This record gives sequence, structure tokens and C-alpha cells, in this order.
Amino acid sequence: MEKTRVDFSDKTAVEAADGAYSFFQLRQKALTVAVALSSRHISHCAKKMILVYMPKGVRLLCSMFGVLYSGNVYVPMDCRAPVNRTKLIIDIIDPVLIITDDEGFKVLTSNGIPETLLARYSELVEHNIPIPERYIANTIAFSQDVNPAYILFTSGSTGVPKGVVIPHRRVINYIKWARGFFSIGGEEVIGNQAPFYFTVSAMDIFLCLATGSKLCIIPEHLFSRPDKLILFLNTNKISLIFWVSSVYHHVAGMDAFREVSLPYLKRAWFVGEPMPEHSLDYWIKNLPGVEFANLYGSTETDMTIAYRVPGNAPISNIPLGYPCANTDVLLLKDDLTATRSGEIGEICVRGSCLASGYYRDLEKTRSSFIQNPLNNDYIDILYKTGDLGEERGGLIYFHGRRDHQFKHLGYRVEAGEIEAIAAKCYDVKSTCVLYDSGKRQIVLFYESAEQIDELAYRRELMDNLPVYMVPTRYIRLSAMPYNANRKKDRILLKSQYIQAEEISND
Repeated sequence: MEKTRVDFSDKTAVEAADGAYSFFQLRQKALTVAVALSSRHISHCAKKMILVYMPKGVRLLCSMFGVLYSGNVYVPMDCRAPVNRTKLIIDIIDPVLIITDDEGFKVLTSNGIPETLLARYSELVEHNIPIPERYIANTIAFSQDVNPAYILFTSGSTGVPKGVVIPHRRVINYIKWARGFFSIGGEEVIGNQAPFYFTVSAMDIFLCLATGSKLCIIPEHLFSRPDKLILFLNTNKISLIFWVSSVYHHVAGMDAFREVSLPYLKRAWFVGEPMPEHSLDYWIKNLPGVEFANLYGSTETDMTIAYRVPGNAPISNIPLGYPCANTDVLLLKDDLTATRSGEIGEICVRGSCLASGYYRDLEKTRSSFIQNPLNNDYIDILYKTGDLGEERGGLIYFHGRRDHQFKHLGYRVEAGEIEAIAAKCYDVKSTCVLYDSGKRQIVLFYESAEQIDELAYRRELMDNLPVYMVPTRYIRLSAMPYNANRKKDRILLKSQYIQAEEISND
């Protein structure tokens, strides 16, 4: 931000429903937050954990950047997540402070979070505290690229969310690659869709800071109204979007380009669950000349594989693409040997793109971030994604998951987390979750002697799970099927579910 502030001082950096700041103003607000933290006895450059709990907007950005300027680590939170899940994360992080707004203050204190742990954003920025001359220089001097910059929480198979530790070097590596690969300058207007607690948002946020491009935060309610969404994009002259595939699918399904187009849009990138071919075909046919790209990654790796979609090629079997710069992608078989071309193996990633593991969970870290089995000569860590892929002609193609994890609405979801919560919050004997990718719905099977009140069940789940993880379908089983290893027979359940759906559609 230091260089961008000099080169683009008066240019609008970010615009959202709660205001707009130039790069100069954004930096000043962030520094005010940073210095105010020291007045609350939070040491400068101490790498302490500070939660940020407020809606997406300029205040949230100022808080996040303020924590970074203070030399500490920010943890963005989902304000709409059930309070029970929020408290779980607070217990895991044990933060020195939680920055919030008035509404967040009420929610947290009414649920037992002590006031001494909270700081209202308005109070942090209301006093114009002098910024010591060497404050920024000291932050830079005491920073190392291996230090954590922020922590993002993702779904955990045991019912407990996992905190993924993101080091500075990963952000630097990622944005450096994106600027070069896509030839990004400072003229872009980035239309942000992803929540700031979602890894995809890193591209929007830090590409803005690195290039001097404008970040325009799109109001969330517009994504359910494609006509209003397109009007917003045109009014704000959005030139670059990086959205989850489900949003593109929704726009295509509503035939949103029937009477209007997007003349300012130059780049449209997608990520998350596989893009339906007919949806991408709809976008390409209606927006000739726009650069479309498929990006693949995870919270633990950020974007590691990318593919520019040829505008004149048939849309079929879209690959994940080629590994990004400074990133190595290995496909390993079950015996941890490398696959040959055309063979399917687990996608494993190594390089500066890796997270530093899971916060305060060394056991889980060691099981997912392992020594490269193809190298026994020195420490060489790779991350096992759990995704399956194959390599053909240098391109990597996706072949689903090897475990019980799935992508829904762009979010990575552990079936085990839903199952663990669903088994606790209602009187059922056992639960099993499957994902219907065709209908994009989460299906919960539950074992119970009698049919239960599904509406009441859903309400309880909504008190403990984010909305995107709450099941859509509920199917009662008199007995949960198990295989020979006494594990839930997901294959049988999936077969029976597909058969039942086919019959109901006849």
C-alpha cells in the first residue's frame, strides 16, 4: 500500500455501501486503527491474533489493514454465522481483541463475550492519534514473509472449524503471479463478490492494493437479482469480476443478457465448484471479447491452477488448467507414487502458495501438509487437497473428491461437520450427508424411529451452521446402512437416492 498510496494518492481505492476512500484516506484510517491498538496495550509487531467482526465494507477493510500495519494478525469473521460457531472460533483463536461495530458489540456481549475483549471501530478511529514517524518503518523492518498475515476459517470434518494460517509470502507470491499472468495494471474496476472471510477475496483486495485498481464492493442482495446486478456493474463500470461458478450459473439460468449486456467488462474469472458448460457457453456467446478464466485452489493453497478459456473453442470438459508460477502440482496415487499421463490421482500442491497449517492443530496440519513422498533428501512440504485429477498434455482435469468434502455455492464444505452438528442438535440416532451436484443441494439422511419435524430440525441447524451448510433435503431412514468396514455406506445411499430421484422425475 505504501507505493500505491504515492502513485495513486487521490484515486478512489474502495467503494462500498458504507462509504468510499481514496488510497490516501484508506491508508490514514488503517494507520489510525493500528496506532489505536497500541493504546489498548497491544504490542506493535507482536503477531497477536485480532478478530474483525463486522459487515463487509470500507470499515472492515480499514480494520484488516490496520491490524496488518500494527504488525499483528487479523481474523475476519462471518457476522451472519450462528453465534455458537463464532464462539467456537473465538475459543480456538483466543484473540487479544475483537474489532466490531455497534451491532456486533450487542450480539457478542449478549452471548457472553466480555466487553473488555471488544473494541468498537468508531472508537478506534474517532481520535486523531499522532502516528510516530518511524511506525511504518518499524513494522516493515520487523516483518518477515513467513509471518502470518491473516487466518481464514474453513469447514472441519469433526464439527470444529479449522483456522488456516496465511503467511505474507503467499499473498505476495499470489498477487505477483496474477499481475503478470493477466497483465493487470491500475485501470481495472474490480467487482467484489466473495466475502472477506473467503479465500477468493484475497485476489480482489490485494490486487487493488498492488496495482492501484479500484475495488467496488457489490451489495450481496444484488446476486439474487441478475437484472439489478447487471445494472450495478454497468453503472460502476466494472471491468473485472472473480466470482464463484454458481453466480455465473444463476445469471445464465435467468437469461439475464436477453436485453442488456456488459460493455465495460473485460475479464471474468470463475472458481469454486465446476462451471456448468452450458452456463459458460451462455456468457461467452453474449460477451464476445471478454477474457474468461478458470482458477482452481483452496483455502490452504490459494489459486494454484489456472486456465484461460479460448473464446472460439467448443465448451466441453473445461480443464482446471496449468500450474501457476512458483507452484508445483503433483498427482499421487493411493500408494503415494506419481501417476502417469491419463491416470487419476490426488491433486497435491507445493510451493510458496501453501498456508502455514492449521492454527493450534498440529495433528491435523501434519496429516494434510506432508513430506513430499517423491523427495527423501530434504524437507519438502506439500498439501494434499483431497481432489482427484489427471494430467493430459500438460493440462490438469478435475475428477471430483476422494473424501466426503464438496463445494457448494463456492464454499468448501465437510460433510462430517454437518453430520456432527446434525447428530447433536436433534433426537436422531445417526446422520449422513450427500451432495446432489446436479440440483446443487445438500441432502441429509437421518436415522430415526419416526418422522421428525423437519422445519424445527432445520431451525436448530441454522442456529449452529452457516446458512450455506444447512441441508436442503431431509430423508428419514429406519436404519442407517453400513458397509463391511462398519462405515456408513455412502455408495448405497447415493445409489438409492439417485434411483428415487429418477422415479420421481418420471
